[in-house]
Amino acid sequence: MKILLTNDDSLDSPLFWFAGDYFQAMGQVTAVVPAAEQSWKGKAMTRLGALHLEPLDGFACATYALSGTPADCANFGIYHLFDSKPDLVISGINMGSNAGLGFALSSGTIGAALEANIAGVPAVALSQVLPGPVFRHWIEHRALQPDVQDRLLKNCRAMLHRVFAFLNARADFLSDPITWNVNLPCELAADWQVVPTALGHTFYTSCFKPSENGYCHNIDQPEVEERKGTDGTALREGHVSVTRLDIRTLG
Repeated sequence: MKILLTNDDSLDSPLFWFAGDYFQAMGQVTAVVPAAEQSWKGKAMTRLGALHLEPLDGFACATYALSGTPADCANFGIYHLFDSKPDLVISGINMGSNAGLGFALSSGTIGAALEANIAGVPAVALSQVLPGPVFRHWIEHRALQPDVQDRLLKNCRAMLHRVFAFLNARADFLSDPITWNVNLPCELAADWQVVPTALGHTFYTSCFKPSENGYCHNIDQPEVEERKGTDGTALREGHVSVTRLDIRTLG
């Protein structure tokens, strides 16, 4: 199986390094990621100016940096890095949650997966929920503390084993151009499961706060949705959420 791997956090994410190694067992992996972080870009694509591709050494798979958005990376990778289209696009593993409608529409991780669907390729968008202090440390230092990272990767490996067992059991996993939006909780329940969920109605308010340099991205705490069966509820209960996103139902 030919797999295209991308993300929106760029090259220095420890979860990108982990994904590049982990998915080797599933097939032939080629990775193309934004040269700089491109979070919250949704499915935006570069219209003006030229993109630049740089091959990189030192990764577990063939890896490239592209001076564009996550959706740029998906489109470029599908049509320019393979002799024929890949069988699967994996986007992530994102540093932080992508649960709820407001965040799904803003996510560069999901944007890359939807771009794959437009090309007729199935995709999995993977996001790892992080505790608040861990996420803030990542944003400020672009690194995780070693003990936190070791525990995170151990749990992530266990969750991915079950996620792909769940997906591979479905007849439509590799046949239909669907995005499977997978969110991995930061704290697992003792009886944790992979749970099929609906996309929750979680919305944000203001995204910007005054700063010394103008107005910077800073989201107000969104209202928590309590409906059972949604991705956010499953995550809060310590389960892995898997949400089926099919853009063809919109037409």
